[in-house]
Amino acid sequence: MTAPRVTPAKPDLDGALAAAVAGLWSAQRPDGSWEGYLPSSAVSTAAVVIALHVADPAGSAALIDGGLDWIVAEQNADGGWGDVPGGPSSVNGTAITLSALHAVRPSARAEIERGRAALEALGGEAAIEDLTKATLNVIVRVYLIFAGLWDPARVKRIPIEIVLLPHRLHQRVSFILPGIYSWAIMQVHTREFGRVRSRINARAEERTLAYLREMLAFEGPDGGSEESAFMVALIVFGLALAGVGDDIVQHYLRYLRNAVRADGSWPIDRDLELSGTCYASQGMQAAGLGGDARLRPAIDWIKASQRREPLFATGCPPGGWGWAMPSSWPDVDDTSLAVATLAGFGVPADDPHVRGGVDWLHAMRNRNGSWGCFIRNGRTMFDAPCAALTGHAILALEAVGGDHRLDRAVRWLARHQNADGSMSCVWFRDTAAGTAHVLEALGRLGLGDHPVARGCARWLLAHQSPDGGWGDGHGAASSAEETAWALLGLAATGRADEPAAASAAAWLAAHQRADGGWDGSQVGYYYNGLTYWCDTMVNGYAVQALARYLT
Repeated sequence: MTAPRVTPAKPDLDGALAAAVAGLWSAQRPDGSWEGYLPSSAVSTAAVVIALHVADPAGSAALIDGGLDWIVAEQNADGGWGDVPGGPSSVNGTAITLSALHAVRPSARAEIERGRAALEALGGEAAIEDLTKATLNVIVRVYLIFAGLWDPARVKRIPIEIVLLPHRLHQRVSFILPGIYSWAIMQVHTREFGRVRSRINARAEERTLAYLREMLAFEGPDGGSEESAFMVALIVFGLALAGVGDDIVQHYLRYLRNAVRADGSWPIDRDLELSGTCYASQGMQAAGLGGDARLRPAIDWIKASQRREPLFATGCPPGGWGWAMPSSWPDVDDTSLAVATLAGFGVPADDPHVRGGVDWLHAMRNRNGSWGCFIRNGRTMFDAPCAALTGHAILALEAVGGDHRLDRAVRWLARHQNADGSMSCVWFRDTAAGTAHVLEALGRLGLGDHPVARGCARWLLAHQSPDGGWGDGHGAASSAEETAWALLGLAATGRADEPAAASAAAWLAAHQRADGGWDGSQVGYYYNGLTYWCDTMVNGYAVQALARYLT
């Protein structure tokens, strides 16, 4: 039975929407784009501190001290560290940050002891070995080994010889390969091997360094691996300990120096500027402002951010978009966002940018009709088919128009819908995100009464929180993101007159800040379960939801 919900009397939804739009305008950058701000990260900052300590301790002394000072200031009351400042302590965050303090600033005895106690309280050794708790399992243990807190024999050898396989095979784990390859080289130079294995290692190391240098060419002189300080830190740490690839190390050291924030920290990714620009632009479009002259530069900026070259690491063709420039990887989510945003601005289907994005989505579609994130027909955690990304691709192709055989995607969704009507997804917090995105996509296709849509709506209505919002559906507090996604799904399928929709709109109005925006929640997933929030994700989607509900 659905719990009773609290609905504020006659919320000023028009006022809330106007304030939110004003807030988006105030955050627009001079070039027409939005930043897509991500919070700083203890995991990323600790990894960068360790990398700088290994690769350039004297030249980076000020950066190292600044990062450690930030880490100490952000320690939680329980002694641990979370994925984002103020977030709950996690095994990943606590173990990696503890390793940085123990290895680089051993004088911080009180903070180290509190961190060790927090790690024990989180489950200690058993939790570190548990992939469900320490999702960065190998990374956590290697950093603990570096700090002298773990037995080196308890980390297996990374098979560097996979680089010698046909490229199409090791593309299957493309997103994490730069870090994996660098740490495989590290093991080649820090472990003992027999004569035959040493010969294989030498050949594989040469091929691996060539792979990393090819990535540098894709990223450009100002880029860093996947626009991620965390991934860059993994590479620098591995190669610097191995004593090889100094040209790569120096390139990435420059990136890390440029990416540091004023408070001495680093985010997990620099930002989500392409994603954020699309979130904000789609919010403006829903609010009836798509023709506003202030958005013209955003159209040009999105077009200019399209990739003109293929990416060998994933096998994708030209024409896609990544989350930020210059070195993010083209992916289904951001390509879908860009295509849908341009279509929403009235850019025609035969425009070369739109056509290139549509062709890219078709090229990266899985054989079963679904979409993953970076590669086609992937099976690993990161690239398995995703209901939310499939929903986003449907929204983009439907917005462009034409026959895209989206019935195949609908059949895949039907096969993978959970028995309770929900939809699991890979890249956002389960399961409200996947369920809501699929419901909105089906609504845009005119399938609001399809059995899959009915199941999604039934699950959302049954899992609305008593306060009128939505969390993940598994006990988490309501978030503005998940509430907005659910409201968009209900509105797209003709369910805006449901009392639940009115409660959701009221929840958004009641939780709006004085500046017109909303506080973000840790609903986004990055690299094996690290969570984040993004300012334009929450604000752009909330504007869309309020605008579509009102219309």
